[in-house]
Amino acid sequence: MPDLGLGASGLVLAGLGRLAGALDPSASVLVTDAELRRLYGSELPPCPLVEVPRGEAAKDLAVLEGLYAELARLGLDRGGTIAAVGGGSVSDLAGFAAATWLRGVDFCVAPTTLLAMVDAALGGKNGIDFGGRKNLVGTFRMPRLVLCDVGLLPSLPDLEFASGMAEAIKHGVIEGGEHFEFLESECRSRASLDRPRLERLVGLSQALKLGIVARDPRESGERRLLNLGHTIGHAVESATGLPHGHAVAAGLASAFRLAGRRGGGRRAAAGAERVSSLLGSWGLPASLEEARLAALSRNAPSETLSELPAFRAAVAAALVSDKKRSAGEIRFALPRAVGEVLVEAIPLAELEAFVKEAP
Repeated sequence: MPDLGLGASGLVLAGLGRLAGALDPSASVLVTDAELRRLYGSELPPCPLVEVPRGEAAKDLAVLEGLYAELARLGLDRGGTIAAVGGGSVSDLAGFAAATWLRGVDFCVAPTTLLAMVDAALGGKNGIDFGGRKNLVGTFRMPRLVLCDVGLLPSLPDLEFASGMAEAIKHGVIEGGEHFEFLESECRSRASLDRPRLERLVGLSQALKLGIVARDPRESGERRLLNLGHTIGHAVESATGLPHGHAVAAGLASAFRLAGRRGGGRRAAAGAERVSSLLGSWGLPASLEEARLAALSRNAPSETLSELPAFRAAVAAALVSDKKRSAGEIRFALPRAVGEVLVEAIPLAELEAFVKEAP
């Protein structure tokens, strides 16, 4: 396991300045976006810097090609390092480039969003979107260092912070017990998250995810649990353009409802109620219909979003692109209860029928 820069508390309590000590400026290239360069440029190491688009637009083959061109121009060789400073999309792009440039160079990441700190920057999975499909092209490339500075998080917009909370809640559902109870009792609003709680929130997610990744680095078994909420969530994201975490929230709540229909009984119903309440406290959609309405409030009405049947059909159609699909089935992370998630092969036709009628 590489040095993830995680102390006993589960994260590094240091500013971006620590990144300079981990890099050789003459053999490193920083990848970030223009807004982060404006905000934190004075704290970044004196390395060549490549600016990329902010958000999901960074995960594009044309952007990747432009990054390769800059690496070639700068002469980055096999002894060099690519360092990402930004959210999950920047770390995905930079990690993919690090895995493929000269068949692999060193990689470091300093996540600046909650979603990246608790999930996207951890575990070494790097994805590029292709043909309108999310993360269809990807690599495994573990970073040498993950530098987390929770002092950056208070500046995040509410929408972006809530998106990260969806992934943190997902981890709490997987682990259950004190982890979920902490989220449920002490993490229901930004006002409740003083620095000690924020550190614990990030640390619990990191410990859960990194433990699973250490046991199953190539996603052949246990790591599939981390896809909880993502099968339906990615389809919702494709149909609505909602932020990733908001779409995952709808997928997580929907997965509990599917578990109830597949014999989960009272425990699945109780879990669904607890999770929906926690998602709602952050303004996250807890159903497909809430996801559709949230997307309508953000975007001009479209044919897909204006009518519920058309929206459901679009979500169902997007399920076909799921990377976990094989022989007409999808390996689906199914939450039987908080703290009890199983991976089951579910027929694609069943999932399509479910999203066409689920709340």
